[in-house]
Amino acid sequence: MTAHGASDTANPEHGRRHFGAKLVFTIVFICFGSSSFGFSNAVIGSTLGQPSFMSTMGLDTATNASSLISAILSMFYAGGFFGAFCHALLADRYGRKVSASVAASIMIIAAAICTGSNNIGVYIAFRFFCGWASYQFICTIPTWVTEITPPSHRGVLGNIIAVNIGLGYVIASFSGIGFYFVKGDDQWRGVTGLQILFPGLLLAAIYWLPESPRYLIAKDRHEEALAILKTLHASTSQADHFAEMEFFQIRKQIEWDNAHKMTYLEIFKHPTMRKRALITISLTWCMVGSGVLVINNYGTAIYSALGFNELDTLLFLAGWVCIVLLAPFVCMTFVDRVSRTWLLASGFFLCMCTLIVEAALQKNFLGTNNTSALSAAVAMTYLYVFFYVLCLDGPMFFYIGEIWPSHVRVQGFAIGISAMCISNLVWTAAAPVAFANIGWKYYIFFILQAAIGGVATILYSPNTLGKPLEEIAALFGDTAEVVVFQAELEESRFENGVEGKEFPEGVEHVETAVGVGKEN
Repeated sequence: MTAHGASDTANPEHGRRHFGAKLVFTIVFICFGSSSFGFSNAVIGSTLGQPSFMSTMGLDTATNASSLISAILSMFYAGGFFGAFCHALLADRYGRKVSASVAASIMIIAAAICTGSNNIGVYIAFRFFCGWASYQFICTIPTWVTEITPPSHRGVLGNIIAVNIGLGYVIASFSGIGFYFVKGDDQWRGVTGLQILFPGLLLAAIYWLPESPRYLIAKDRHEEALAILKTLHASTSQADHFAEMEFFQIRKQIEWDNAHKMTYLEIFKHPTMRKRALITISLTWCMVGSGVLVINNYGTAIYSALGFNELDTLLFLAGWVCIVLLAPFVCMTFVDRVSRTWLLASGFFLCMCTLIVEAALQKNFLGTNNTSALSAAVAMTYLYVFFYVLCLDGPMFFYIGEIWPSHVRVQGFAIGISAMCISNLVWTAAAPVAFANIGWKYYIFFILQAAIGGVATILYSPNTLGKPLEEIAALFGDTAEVVVFQAELEESRFENGVEGKEFPEGVEHVETAVGVGKEN
């Protein structure tokens, strides 16, 4: 039987639940890093809605206020670009835990200085480092989570990333409303200072969190890796067997991977790696290019333009981010039952439809007293973010983790998240001038990118649903690079009567049965 054929064979382990409460709680604590990302992204929307911030920074009287606001937002994403590559430097060399710890430390220091700043220059400078930490988090956390989750439930567990991003958004927005009612010139400092909450919690827990087994195996720390797999993937009488089989497959694959490490230039020269890179770039660019952070960051300006007052705009933003928290729970009910390709493509097309309606409403009713139409415009922003988070936000992060092999996974995330930062930088920096000069027509750019993202996903992105990470290469035509398939291990286990034995100590009969080390 060929390796590729084995990948399609019914796997007795597929669909079984190989995790318990410990893995869920572990992922929740790891994802405090994604909560920090969400909070730091959302807090600027609330901060710009605080009159005290505008007056303290002189933005209420400055003739170049729009440019300064654009700089605040742009420097955050510029920092994110560097954070993505900092992750790439640290995560493979020192581990996922070290990369997350560095990001948390940077966030705490930068947030503290932003909170105490009294001039716009200092605030802008350290928003750069907040962005650095945020995007280092959003590279490290999905990598880490993807590598500790079993393939059959990777979508459900990976969506905890999106839930925690939503949690960060919700706390930032409702804190903004709470501090809006605080009197004095420092009301904005409270919500800004809360940026230290989630990185502080992550740092407090980091010692007890498990390192990625794939990182440990790559560093020849096999006993630690196997112990972690047995602990995290335990829930049935066959738990140890599944962890041992998983360990065997990962170890054999990483032995091959370690001999084939690549630079960024080599990634773009290698045909299937280049395809992964282009899929990753198009996915992250088009997601951001559909306008999600423009709507978040300029939500106060958008809702004000629709005729609502300061408090109303803050309340609308809070309602908007509540959907960011709730939609991932809906996604969890079906994410591991539907094609990854069609899930992502559907998200792009549904976002495109809501943006078309939003643009039409703003074209025809902006500046009028038609409250029904203006309310519908607000509703479209809500519907947009629901579809975005439901189909794109969480799935995007674990999908990128799935399509990249272990030896270049951190580089793959760096490529994708750096593209996301550049896209954010382009569309967010242009937004103040664009909204002032072309208004609703700016949405046309978002509509086009959502359409391109949907079509590109259908044409080029393979469905990774339920596949072990070590077998994804076969979907890109690299069957020879898959050392052993999990289904073959299952078949050989039953054919050779090895049930109950541990693969790491006695694998010779398995290697003979499945042809490990032979040409596929």
